[in-house]
Amino acid sequence: MARVRVGQGSRRNCLRAPAHRGWSVTWLAPTSGPVDATISIPGSKSLTNRYLVLAALGGSRVRIHNPLIARDTELMAQALRTLGASVTRDAASWIVEPGPIRGGRVECGLAGTVMRFIPPIAALASEPVVLDGDPAARLRPMNAIVEGLRGLGVRVDAADRDGSPVLPVTINGQGLLAGGRLDIDASASSQFVSALLLAGPLMTEGLDLRHVGARLPSQPHIDMTIDVLRTAGIDVEQVAGQHRWLVRPGVPQLPELTVEPDLSNAGAFLAAAMVTGGTVRIPGWPQRTTQPGDSYRHIFVAMGGRAWLEGDTLHLHGPQAILPYDADMCDVGELVPTVAAVAAFAEGTSRLRNIGQLRGHETDRLSAIVNELAKVGISARVEGDDLVVDGARPCAGATIDSYDDHRMATFGAILGLRLPGTHVINIETTAKTLPEFVPLWTRAFSSEGHL
Repeated sequence: MARVRVGQGSRRNCLRAPAHRGWSVTWLAPTSGPVDATISIPGSKSLTNRYLVLAALGGSRVRIHNPLIARDTELMAQALRTLGASVTRDAASWIVEPGPIRGGRVECGLAGTVMRFIPPIAALASEPVVLDGDPAARLRPMNAIVEGLRGLGVRVDAADRDGSPVLPVTINGQGLLAGGRLDIDASASSQFVSALLLAGPLMTEGLDLRHVGARLPSQPHIDMTIDVLRTAGIDVEQVAGQHRWLVRPGVPQLPELTVEPDLSNAGAFLAAAMVTGGTVRIPGWPQRTTQPGDSYRHIFVAMGGRAWLEGDTLHLHGPQAILPYDADMCDVGELVPTVAAVAAFAEGTSRLRNIGQLRGHETDRLSAIVNELAKVGISARVEGDDLVVDGARPCAGATIDSYDDHRMATFGAILGLRLPGTHVINIETTAKTLPEFVPLWTRAFSSEGHL
């Protein structure tokens, strides 16, 4: 049995951009029989970045224990420093002290939370704030946040791609925002809603935010934002039966707190149990959580696995035969690459429904999954906003492109557990949310995987 813990004091430069696919190193993914491992997962990226934002907007010093230390969270911490907060770190925590909001240049990398959460805060500065990021970040939609800020009276200059605003973006704030009623179309990402909700308490009239689009993905992430705001003492309400949120003015006051393990990052390790018929244990699994990754245990049970909690440790035992999965995944779209990798080995056709928002993630994940499964002999296709995977016995390993996308990199690692000779291009893009993925995966599942 392997027991592996990720340290929080990694010396890796988490701010480094992913290697370009033209010259990045390929990684030989370990192949394994039934796994037996206990994996300790670092703190949640989604919670860490929300806590950092509210701490920087608050009225007093906050200590955040067990934060995720990864590229996305380092980028958020640096962005908040640029805007005037003090963010320091010791061995086990981050300490945030608010400061006057000022202008500057913010590097977003490929972090959706940074490129979407920071603009409403930048609108509270009296000097311009410029946001830019990795080349792939300049393809990600920014229309709802740009148009939303313009609707609040902020002058925003943005680059244009096919008639829609994208990075780089310049926010020309005037030192305050009145707030009030705002209608946006957040169909492309729930991050647009969360971004405005997080800044809402500092608007002089609060915020009456309404989503007016046809669909709203990732409701659990909005629930997470509301929960974090309430933890900080902010009066926020989701109007029953509507995509409408009311945020009253106030100063966030987060208590000293500890970040839950990142359940989305746990998914690849749970998938290892599924595809090998082995057992993986994840300590620290919360009894109550707003993280979408909590759905993994229910999804993998539906696919034939057995999951149970002993104390705060989640156990997952994989089946002899994986069952196909058919479900609406609009609310948990970030789980799709991992579930698709497991579905590749299912005995039947899986349909992952209503996930069109994946086209605007770090890459077009729908197309990427179809392309990479074809390399290992699995038929998959996109039908409307659904991903259809015809499970079978893949023929052989292949070189899997990560597309500089951390979830596609771990997708390749999962396939490699069953397919000898599988390589992953730019596995180091996993540093976006889990910098020690390679040594953790290798120590847990094989002694032969290497860079």
